[in-house]
Amino acid sequence: MTNLITEKLKVDSRAIKYMVYNYDLSTLKVKFNYGGEYTYFKVSTDEFISMKYAPSIGKHFNEKVKAKYQFI
Repeated sequence: MTNLITEKLKVDSRAIKYMVYNYDLSTLKVKFNYGGEYTYFKVSTDEFISMKYAPSIGKHFNEKVKAKYQFI
């Protein structure tokens, strides 16, 4: 059985509850405060780290991730 390396990031945001980044699969799961949940594919590690340390994670997500990456 393979252990996938993931990091859960609790977000202090009006819109986002938490995010889970999978370093092995380059996926980003975003759980929203309203209850929705989406998984974004091919999100680079650099992009995730930039978002993690951004002054506003929600703003970074909206400007850099939301429109750029495919999701389900």
